Amino acid sequence: MRLITIPISHYCERARWALEHAGLVYREEPHLQLLHYRHTKAAGGGKTVPVLVTDDGRVLDDSAQIVAFANDRAPSDRKLYPSDSAARSTIETLERELSDRFGVETRRVMYFHFFGLGRRAMRFNGGAAPRWERWAMWLAFPLVRPYAMRYLDVSEATMERGRDDVQRTFDEIARRLSDGRPYLMGDTFSAADLTFACMAAAVTAPSPYGTPLPKPEDLPDAPSALLEHFREHPAGRFALRMFRDHRRVGDRC
Repeated sequence: MRLITIPISHYCERARWALEHAGLVYREEPHLQLLHYRHTKAAGGGKTVPVLVTDDGRVLDDSAQIVAFANDRAPSDRKLYPSDSAARSTIETLERELSDRFGVETRRVMYFHFFGLGRRAMRFNGGAAPRWERWAMWLAFPLVRPYAMRYLDVSEATMERGRDDVQRTFDEIARRLSDGRPYLMGDTFSAADLTFACMAAAVTAPSPYGTPLPKPEDLPDAPSALLEHFREHPAGRFALRMFRDHRRVGDRC
C-alpha cells in the first residue's frame, strides 16, 4: 500500500497512526506543500493529502476514510471503533467536529507562526521528502509564503480567532475528561482519542510523531509560549499521553 503525505500534516499523521495501530504495512511517499499535487492526482486523488492507494486498488483521499479502512483491517484487540453502531456513530460525530473545524484552526495557528520563521521553518518542514523538493521549497519560500497564506486564510486576525477556537475546544475536552475517565469515550482508546491527539499536534508538538517536530526551545518566544501553554493544559497533557501510550511508529517499509 502507498500513502502519499505532506510529512508535517496532522491529517497525514492521523492516517499514519491508524494504519500502524492496525499493524498494516505501507510505503509512505512524502512530498512538500504544492509539490505534492502531481503525486496525489496521479494516484487518483485530488489536491489534498493524505491519499492511500490500498492493496486492492482503492484510492482513499481523506484521513477519516483511512481510519475506517484501518479499523476494518485491524485485529479485534486493535479496533478503533466499537461494534455497536450507535456508539460508533457517536465517535464518528466527535471525530468530524474535531477534524472539520478544530484541526483547521490548529493548522491555521501553526502556519501563522511557521510562516513567520521565514526559511528557518524549512528545517522542520521537510521530513523525508525528496532532497530536491526540500531545496526547491527553501529557494521558493519567499514566493510560496504569500500564496499559501492566502490559500489557507492565514493572517494575524484569523490566527487570533483560531487560537480562541482552539482554546475553547481544549476546555471542552478537559471538561469531558474531568470525571476521571481515561479516554474521551470512557475506558477504551478509540478513533476519537487518536483524532483529537492528531488535530492538537500542531499546538502541542508531540513525540513520537511521523516526522520530527520542533520543541519549544527550538522556537522564538511567541510560538514557544504557545506550545508550552497548550502542552500544559489538561487537554494538551491528555493529547501528549495518547501519543506516548498508543503511538506505535513502525510496521511500514
